[in-house]
Amino acid sequence: MTRTAPAPRVAAGAAAVALALTLGLGACGSDGADGAGSGGSASPTASARPLTTDEAQGLATMRFQNYAAGVRTVRFEVADGGRSYAVDGWVDFAAHLGYAVARETSSGEAGLLAWTSQTVSTFDGAAASDDGGKPPLPPPGLDDAAWTTSELLPERSRLHALLSVLVRLGNDRPDNPVLLQQSDARWLRADSVDGVPVQVLAGPTSDDVSAQDPDADGSAATVRYWVDESWRILRLEARLGGSGDWTAVDLGTAEGVDFADAFHAAAQAAPTP
Repeated sequence: MTRTAPAPRVAAGAAAVALALTLGLGACGSDGADGAGSGGSASPTASARPLTTDEAQGLATMRFQNYAAGVRTVRFEVADGGRSYAVDGWVDFAAHLGYAVARETSSGEAGLLAWTSQTVSTFDGAAASDDGGKPPLPPPGLDDAAWTTSELLPERSRLHALLSVLVRLGNDRPDNPVLLQQSDARWLRADSVDGVPVQVLAGPTSDDVSAQDPDADGSAATVRYWVDESWRILRLEARLGGSGDWTAVDLGTAEGVDFADAFHAAAQAAPTP
């Protein structure tokens, strides 16, 4: 009996990030405030072209570089459920754990978020911010059940969709550069982030190379990566909702920041239900 070989997949790499967003696009819908921190529209890019071998190899290392760095800063604004939130914190890409302050921009009300790929925990109160900046260290309230935990639902919330994407931006090994070069990932243009020269790349639209358009111009992508000369990501753009606008997440260095150990210790000490 003849068996059909499975289609090549970019799975567990840059396409996994696109897939996480795709799951959330339909239900999130248009929110009337798309593009907080927007980086542009989804229109075709005249300069778009397939990745070179060097570019595919560089993009393949992007998530591994985050994993090796451990903790990095993240900052973004997103419209969700008729409100706009400013989120400022860190992601530990080795632990796949995020921790941030989320502020409702119109009221200024703030709370703490901690999230994994499956759950999100919230903490409300005066300790939710540290002089208007990053969340406090060590995280407060871990020993008195002050945090409320629920399922992360990227298909229902733009905020959750971005949180889900961010914890997927770290991996303990490089991705497959051959499949990335065969995919519909595209080099879009040269640009800059805070004066640092970057290349802007459109990520693959799915994990199935055979289902992708070989003549793609990058306009169907749901993620764009802004990477410096060492292929470190400085900005992620995610296309949310039906209007085609982009939400930008800026990433930076975070020397000496450690919050994962505190959360893990609290989880181990928690009574078993």
